[in-house]
Amino acid sequence: MSRIHNILLVAVVALLSVACQRRPMEEEYLRVYLDLHIDKNITNYEVGEKEPGLMRVMFFDAVTKEYLSHDFVSQNGGYIFAPYGDVDMVVYNIEAGNTYVHNQYSWLEIEAYTDEISEQQRSRFTRYLQSRVDTRPSYDDIRLTPGHLFVAREQNIHIPRHISQDVFLIQTTAKTTVESWTVEINGVTGMEWVGSVSMMISGQVGTHYIATNTDSTYPIALYFDKTSAQRRSSTIHSRFETFGRERTSGDIALLSILFTDIQGHPYMYNFDVSEQMENNPLQHIVINGDINIPKPEIGGGFAPEVDDWREHNYDIDI
Repeated sequence: MSRIHNILLVAVVALLSVACQRRPMEEEYLRVYLDLHIDKNITNYEVGEKEPGLMRVMFFDAVTKEYLSHDFVSQNGGYIFAPYGDVDMVVYNIEAGNTYVHNQYSWLEIEAYTDEISEQQRSRFTRYLQSRVDTRPSYDDIRLTPGHLFVAREQNIHIPRHISQDVFLIQTTAKTTVESWTVEINGVTGMEWVGSVSMMISGQVGTHYIATNTDSTYPIALYFDKTSAQRRSSTIHSRFETFGRERTSGDIALLSILFTDIQGHPYMYNFDVSEQMENNPLQHIVINGDINIPKPEIGGGFAPEVDDWREHNYDIDI
């Protein structure tokens, strides 16, 4: 009986050793490597050392566009979990300033967007928005300027069920979906009386579908502030980022500059820059205007109530 017990014990140990034996996993996706490059050649923008940071890799069925899986890699790429078969892939950075991505699990609807401006920012333009006589549709939706979202996309990748070589290599390049524009405003007098300068530009793309590389067809306005101006200078410099010029709605690209003097009085100047946003590889807008901010009347501090708008509209000779 003791001998039978020992034989059974040896058999159980042998079976357990076989069951626990390390065997190669059948899922060949453990041997897929994403070789990711970042295109840093961007007009008016210098990519930081830590940009774009962590990247999300999304896989979809190449035929049905059904979501399959996702993984994360550094900006240089790395080994990823990837399904076998015929797949489409989209890669993007998960942190990009004011740019966010939603509908991640839909190839056709995965979309980059920015938030609406805050109530404090909107309040600077409230009197103008409520009293305007024009009907620019994009001023009904004012948003923050986007940060640079780097996107790579590849379609119809065939990942074999059994990978014969040491690694299955996917090579791709991520490029920004955002344009950086600079603005130069000349001919400003009275900068010594200016407390703040805020700007909006209409007729811009609202959102961008990153997998299909297409823009939405509704226009928005983007809000931004000046970046530099000396107290006695006659020139103001600024910049903004955009998904691009929206051209299907017919809305013009109107740059609205709101000067608020040190006593809270507003002065609005509008410039049609539509033509300057066409065929402009430098992505640099120049305004030569006649902008005069008068010296505020003596007395009182900051005025919580503002006077009627001093609004000026100009055509720019290109």
